Amino acid sequence: MVAILNTSVPESSPADSRKWIGRIVIAVLLGEAIWGLLVSITNNLALPAMARAMGGDSTSPLYLGKGDFNVQGLFTSVLELCFAGIMAVLLNSWAQKAGHVRRKPVGTTSVDAPPAPVVTHPAPSPATPAADPAMQEATVTVRSEPPAPQPSPSPPVAKPAKPKPPKVVYHNIVGEPVDSDDE
Repeated sequence: MVAILNTSVPESSPADSRKWIGRIVIAVLLGEAIWGLLVSITNNLALPAMARAMGGDSTSPLYLGKGDFNVQGLFTSVLELCFAGIMAVLLNSWAQKAGHVRRKPVGTTSVDAPPAPVVTHPAPSPATPAADPAMQEATVTVRSEPPAPQPSPSPPVAKPAKPKPPKVVYHNIVGEPVDSDDE
């Protein structure tokens, strides 16, 4: 019992919430349409059939009406059920579609490789001719940053000991623990 209470519930993702919201809306939509069909069958089909079978006096408090079937009302409720079914299929396809979860890129840096040297070329000025290659080589400067320190290797992680299986405790009808005989 304690193990059940201590287990954590996994976090639900946006895709899971989309599925559950879709399922709830589908259930409400179909439930309302089915309930409307049952009411329509009762009022437009069953009640007039009972009135015809019973007959009766129009002044009696047990009089159920003339016994005329309302086919138009029954057709309307069947049509509503069909439209609710179409909407349920569309909502289900929307809920099953993979949601677009916005993911932020995480900047990563590599510590293993030293940074590349930065080479800068000064722009040729009117005082220095651009055609002289010896002059261009003399003006090239190379900057290099010192290599980043290497992280020290982490010690190997020891595997945790295998947990013991939980002891089975039996309870009587009152809820008190009972000693088992198999020990």
